[in-house]
Amino acid sequence: MNKVQSMADGWKSKMDRVSSEKEITQAKLTSVEVQLWVAKEEADKRSQLNNELRAELSSERDALGKEYEAIKSKLDTTSADVEEMVAQYKADVEAAEACLKTNAEYIRRLSRRETLKEIHARGFDLLSEIEEAKKLEVEAKKLSETEGAEDSEGSEESEGSNDSGAESGPDEDQA
Repeated sequence: MNKVQSMADGWKSKMDRVSSEKEITQAKLTSVEVQLWVAKEEADKRSQLNNELRAELSSERDALGKEYEAIKSKLDTTSADVEEMVAQYKADVEAAEACLKTNAEYIRRLSRRETLKEIHARGFDLLSEIEEAKKLEVEAKKLSETEGAEDSEGSEESEGSNDSGAESGPDEDQA
């Protein structure tokens, strides 16, 4: 009986030890589960923060892309406008130069005619040269007025009135 009692006590102590180890293991398992749960919560928070940061970065990238496209479009439009303005300025300068050249030719011929009139007034007969100068003057004036005038009908009317006055001048000188 003593032997059975000692065996029962041995087994009881082993059961107590196993029960104690089971409780320790259970406590460790609970501790690990809590740590796992905390780690999972932390991982979820970081994942959510990561997703928010990615969404924010993506929206900022989209906004910057749209801003870049808007600036690029504005730059393209501005460049086209500048090129158009430069072309228009060049055309205006060329037209002005042509008009100045024609006007200078008109003034030169007018001066020559006046000089010829003065020579004729002093007694020299240069009527044929005066008539030629008048013709050249009228041609130069027509060119000058057609380039500078916006309304071609108005310039033709003024030319008609100038032609009749210019022709009557030398006839009076001859008389």
